[in-house]
Amino acid sequence: MTTPEAASFVVLGGGPAGTTVATFLARAGRDVLVVDQESTPQPVVGESLLPFGQRVISALGVSMDGFMVKRGAVFTRGERSLRFPFEDAVRDTWSHAYQVPRAEFDARLRTVAQEAGVRFTWAKADRVDLPEAAGEPVVLQTDQGPIRAGFFIDAAGRRKFLARQLGIRELHPVLRNAALATHYTGVRTLPPEVEGDIVIATFEGGWFWLIPFADGRTSVGLVMTPSCGLKGDRWAQALALCPQAAARLEGATCLAPLRGLQDFTAYAKRFHGPGWALAGDAAMFLDPVFSSGVLLCLESGERLARALLAGGDADPTLLDAWEAHLRASVKPMEQAILAFYDGSFLDVAYAPREMQAERYRRGIISLLAGDLFEPGNPMPFRVAARFGTLADIVNRRPVAG
Repeated sequence: MTTPEAASFVVLGGGPAGTTVATFLARAGRDVLVVDQESTPQPVVGESLLPFGQRVISALGVSMDGFMVKRGAVFTRGERSLRFPFEDAVRDTWSHAYQVPRAEFDARLRTVAQEAGVRFTWAKADRVDLPEAAGEPVVLQTDQGPIRAGFFIDAAGRRKFLARQLGIRELHPVLRNAALATHYTGVRTLPPEVEGDIVIATFEGGWFWLIPFADGRTSVGLVMTPSCGLKGDRWAQALALCPQAAARLEGATCLAPLRGLQDFTAYAKRFHGPGWALAGDAAMFLDPVFSSGVLLCLESGERLARALLAGGDADPTLLDAWEAHLRASVKPMEQAILAFYDGSFLDVAYAPREMQAERYRRGIISLLAGDLFEPGNPMPFRVAARFGTLADIVNRRPVAG
């Protein structure tokens, strides 16, 4: 395929964030080119979607036929298991999500983008030459030659291509975890799971995810904190520490070698500048425990398209507002993730039902469902800010201060 020399909007990355912003721009009549290194989407982690991601998926018109329906999440601690059904959220606008092998899901997103008029080309990006004066183009340098853009969007994922080049990538000050992941077949479903639920099985210093697919495979991952102390065969050691994961994997068959990830919780100091913006994981990626990655990609991409169509490529105040909204919307998820790792999230979740205020229980489920980006439901924000205090109450500990 011949690499085009220019486009009004050049998007680096053909995943959920890139295809989303590209599709909405193209539907509004804009000239959009997506540049990706891979002509065929590759399997990646981030396979469990959240219900409120359906807002953007529905607007895109992506068919979810054939994917496993996800109606809840199960968290285990020791021998105990607790299920959060999404139908119990404060707002049940979207009461289920899907478990999606990413290569197939991303291929569907690309098809929708192409139908909207988005052009694709396959090239490896080397660097971005940003304009030195107003009115000059951005130039994406690739192994197939330079591509000139009126506006450049980095949606190339966790490698944070442009943020690294600009020196604005930062690791999270607390969340410095590592992960291993693979696929299995023959994984067992145990109570209180409902078919399609994601399982988060915890142990001291880490946790496993189990994400079932419609074809009988299950994505299984191990996340390890710096304090977990595992060495050597970390997978086997972690299973020995996590009876709930071990029970589900008993007799199952591993389908592929383990893949490793580390330092994945990172963000950019700013999300836009003259002639450029960052979308999805290229802007920020949080720890995968609550499956927020694809939701952020979809929301940031759709809302970036809105801001650009309103004139944000020329008026930075529109992109300032877009960035501020994203950061504020993601804050409760970050607070909940930190509460998961310090134990207060599960302390509150496992509290006796008579100690749980119904509004907070439903607020937790709303947070897990991803109800963060649209106004009208303050409960996820309230409960996320209070996990520590609520855990102190549950544990009958005096509150500091």
